[in-house]
Amino acid sequence: GGECVRCGYKKYIGALEFHHVSDNKEFGIGNRGYTKSWKKIKNELDKCILVCSNCHKEIHDEIRVGSTNG
Repeated sequence: GGECVRCGYKKYIGALEFHHVSDNKEFGIGNRGYTKSWKKIKNELDKCILVCSNCHKEIHDEIRVGSTNG
């Protein structure tokens, strides 16, 4: 969708990140030079949501400490 699914941020694509919502993460999605097939990458992307870097940090903090700030 090109925007954060949590807050709608879409100003700068470089601030958007993939967050795994599935427990069966096989590899991280980022700007590393993967040598995996598109099928494997697509399967991994299907386990993710697109969020801005700020929301990504908040999601991980909520997971880590059970925070309800926000």
